[in-house]
Amino acid sequence: MKNTSGFTLVTVLILTSMASIVVLSTLRDSVIQERLSGNFQKKLNARLMSEKGVFSSMEKLEAGMLADPTINISDLIAKNSQVSGTGSLESSLYNATIEVDSNGDVLISSEGTRFEGEDQMQAIFEFVAGGGGTTGASVFSRGITGCSGVAVTGSGLIDSYDSSLGDYNDTLDDGSQNTSEQSFVSTVNDTGDIILNGSGTIEGDVLSSNNLSITQGADVTGNIHSNGNLILSGGVVVGGDASAYLSFSQSSGTVSGSISANQSISIQQTPVGGDVSSSGSISITGNTIQGTVSSYDLIAFNQTIIRNGVYTSGNYEQTGGSVFGGVRVQGNVNLKQWGSTIDGKDLRYAGNGSFQGDTPEYAFSPYKVSSSAISIPDIEPVEKITPESENNRGLTTCDPLDIATAIDDVSINTASPDLYINNNSSAGDLLELETSVANFLVDFGSTPDGDINAQSATFLDSATQIFYFDDVTIKGRMQVKENYNAVMFVDGDFTMSGASSLTIPDNSSLTIIIKGKFKIGSGAQVYTPDNGITDEGRPVFSIYSSYTGSSSGVEVSGGTRELYAVIYAPYTEVKITSAVGFKGSILGDVVTVNGAGGVHYDTALNEASFGGSSGSGGTASKLVFKGWRFTPVEESD
Repeated sequence: MKNTSGFTLVTVLILTSMASIVVLSTLRDSVIQERLSGNFQKKLNARLMSEKGVFSSMEKLEAGMLADPTINISDLIAKNSQVSGTGSLESSLYNATIEVDSNGDVLISSEGTRFEGEDQMQAIFEFVAGGGGTTGASVFSRGITGCSGVAVTGSGLIDSYDSSLGDYNDTLDDGSQNTSEQSFVSTVNDTGDIILNGSGTIEGDVLSSNNLSITQGADVTGNIHSNGNLILSGGVVVGGDASAYLSFSQSSGTVSGSISANQSISIQQTPVGGDVSSSGSISITGNTIQGTVSSYDLIAFNQTIIRNGVYTSGNYEQTGGSVFGGVRVQGNVNLKQWGSTIDGKDLRYAGNGSFQGDTPEYAFSPYKVSSSAISIPDIEPVEKITPESENNRGLTTCDPLDIATAIDDVSINTASPDLYINNNSSAGDLLELETSVANFLVDFGSTPDGDINAQSATFLDSATQIFYFDDVTIKGRMQVKENYNAVMFVDGDFTMSGASSLTIPDNSSLTIIIKGKFKIGSGAQVYTPDNGITDEGRPVFSIYSSYTGSSSGVEVSGGTRELYAVIYAPYTEVKITSAVGFKGSILGDVVTVNGAGGVHYDTALNEASFGGSSGSGGTASKLVFKGWRFTPVEESD
């Protein structure tokens, strides 16, 4: 029994020892596992903090590019080389450095820590410089462009000036006036007629994509062209050439240059300073043609003086008058009246002759000759002028910006507030706009309440800040703070009425992007700088409209001072009524201008765009992600 009891005790001790070893081993494994899990968690949190450093650096760089869309890479990095911060967890930190590597890429190196855990990573970005855009012609029209039509009535003057030199009609250093003859009235679509009616003057060119009618003494100092028929009446004076793809007719007035057409030409009591040519018939009554008259069809003169010869492969008729420089006719000749003079009897014809008066010898040689003996010069056909023409004479397409898409791209899905500026105070409530925030300096019942904050967006490829509203009604005052560019998106209508005012100071700008109707009433005043372009190249006041309703989408009535604005509304009618004047440029589907004030195109707009760079579609600087580069921290022993 004693031996058995001892054996049992030894067995129990052995089993107890083995169990203890198992328990201790399990406890050790648990401690090791807990430490491994803790270290992994610290490492994971450190990795997350490292990533947060990269993303915080990206946000800082993007904010820098948003503040200055055309900033270069050196300036961007110099202002944003270090980024650091903390996480929401205890003892979680990140520190990032931003530099340019040897390849010219932006390298963001970020280190994240949590307790003893550390992690490092790098992100590589390509920097794409902004600014340039295309270097072609500005998208802003050279005066007045109507996609489907232009109608100008009244006694106003349409001309141009350079706002970079001063205000319109200012006296310049050389003693001249700040005006020029670079305005351009044009249409684009095949149905785009131009009607000019009144006693006003256009100091520039007129180009109609369909018919062109100028009546009641309106004058044009430059060239005029019609892709359809061209009709001048009522003493119209043209300082340059007149050309028509179809027919031309004029009664009274003057054409200082040449006249050309593909079909008939009819001229009555109109002196012409150059040539007259057409593939069709030509009929001229009275006055003097200083150049040559050429046709492939009938030429008929009635009491007209021709200074430089006549050529036709058709027939020729002359009733009185005189021709100098010779007459060459491949068809028949009919001198219908006594005194129908051909200087020096310089006549050659190949058909039949009928002669009244003292020139019966014209019926015989050397005047009557074979057809092969008469050479008729080629007549250059009049071509249709379109934006795609090799020589488009500055004609733009109707909507080079694709404005409907551009405006849809900056629309937001959430509801926007109405903006209402009351007129209850002595001078009206006052809203002041900066680039990213607006607030009421005077408020007696205006809405919305409190600060109005802009949202980051991209419009026409340029990063910007935009104030979003539904309807905007201004009965009081609105102003832009000096040296700020403000952009408003109006999903509904924009209306200024009564004694309301809008003030844009020097080197500031206001851009209105609108989907509804835009209207400035006759009592409203818009105050803008003399220089219509900011230092960075933006028009001081711009309206971009995608309105497509049946009524006029843009209406501007002049107050007591000239209004400066750039209007871009290719899908709606633009109405300008002013006894004072409009400065800037206008593009609409149909443009109607009425009043004694006229339109003064600002040639400085050739170097302007929404983003501040010349040409179409200036771009903001941006970062393009190229990849990650991980640099794990080595574990210490």
